[in-house]
Amino acid sequence: MQTSAKKTFVFPSLSTEIKYLLAIALPIMGAQLAQSGMGVIDTLMVGRLGADHLAAVALGTSIWMPLFLFLSGVLLGLTPFIAQWLGADTPQKVGPFAFQGFWLGLLISMLSIGVMLFYADILHLMEVPDHLVPLVGDYMLGIMIGFPALGFYQTMRSYTEGLGFTRPVLLISVGMLLFNLVANWVLIYGMGPIPALGVMGCGFATAIAMWTGVILLWCYIRFNHRYKETRLLDHPALPRWSDIKEMSGVGIPIGIAIFFEVGLFTTIALFIARLGSTQVAAHQIALNVTSVTFMVPLSLAMALTVRVGNGIGSAGYGYGKRISLVGTGCTVFACFFTAGIMYFLPGMIATLYTDQAEVIALAITLLHLAAIFQISDALQVALSGALRGYKDTQIIMPITLFSYWVVGMGLGYILSLTDLIVPAMGVAGFWYGLIAGLSMAAVLLGWRFFVTNRKHATAV
Repeated sequence: MQTSAKKTFVFPSLSTEIKYLLAIALPIMGAQLAQSGMGVIDTLMVGRLGADHLAAVALGTSIWMPLFLFLSGVLLGLTPFIAQWLGADTPQKVGPFAFQGFWLGLLISMLSIGVMLFYADILHLMEVPDHLVPLVGDYMLGIMIGFPALGFYQTMRSYTEGLGFTRPVLLISVGMLLFNLVANWVLIYGMGPIPALGVMGCGFATAIAMWTGVILLWCYIRFNHRYKETRLLDHPALPRWSDIKEMSGVGIPIGIAIFFEVGLFTTIALFIARLGSTQVAAHQIALNVTSVTFMVPLSLAMALTVRVGNGIGSAGYGYGKRISLVGTGCTVFACFFTAGIMYFLPGMIATLYTDQAEVIALAITLLHLAAIFQISDALQVALSGALRGYKDTQIIMPITLFSYWVVGMGLGYILSLTDLIVPAMGVAGFWYGLIAGLSMAAVLLGWRFFVTNRKHATAV
């Protein structure tokens, strides 16, 4: 029956395929922008307290954000399983398997908190000025309180997005953004009997938003009839290590790949801390902006994973390849616009964050460099999304390790902090390294995509 269906399957037109992709991607994009908007709000509101406070949030974020994105990446391993099961019309497999994501998410959350407890040692290792360490500690306290919520939230998010129901995450992410804004205003600056807590208030506000998201998404899944066939919350069970191992086998390479990429960006902040608050603050502005614009290709890539998984489940690898090519083209096209914004409006963007002339001048330079790597970044993230749909994730980890940390970080460190090639360039050298690393990743992932499709074509 399944073979016959695949033989008679008629591919949708190009315009229809784009509509299918955007129907999933746009709500994800809105949710991602709202989620990254929390970081923008934190940076904007703390930035008004001074360069030291902005640097403290930047350094704290450099520690916890890679851990969060590793967690998110691992739980993305749920998505291709769900998408392929739906494509093959076997939704009953989804709920019991997806519930095990709660246990996996909780485990990774607890391990992440264990790492964060050593924030002072990490900062001293990176030669961060001593006066910034207590400020970072104040911020990290709230983050650690909220971190277990992320494991629960990301499990439910991967579940609902794998089903193709992306609008709930959008609405809830906007709600989290609003909670974060109000809590930041009250806790950072104080209101009535509540004292001004500064960067500590920023951390607590983020924790409040994290737990709010868990409650809202749990209620939506529990009471909405669209989930009745898969029933995530109707399958409470102790850890089943066989399911967790299978999920981890797909998800951990994704998590490590994302960790390598984002860890590259955020580790730079730790390396340049010795250069002073101005360079850290400028880097944080550029990183904050690119984190927002990165949500565009990332969202399309996440939607691409769902579409490719559905396509393979319903009509085979030929359809999966077609979806992949369409999605990659859409992703690159979209990133021409984000690159243009950063290249032509850097001064306007930088002044939103700070009024300090030195920070603005350096941030403009970094935003110009960030605009250059938008296209290669779009290519590599789209190809990663397509490979996730194939469940071909093992190779992504070594490719990103080599591209980001050997090419990107290696060249960036040499250009920024040594005189081996040119006189030390400071933080700008790291951004030249980012351009090289992301371009290398795009080339290698493109090669893997070609090899994977040729293998499946030969098998057929």
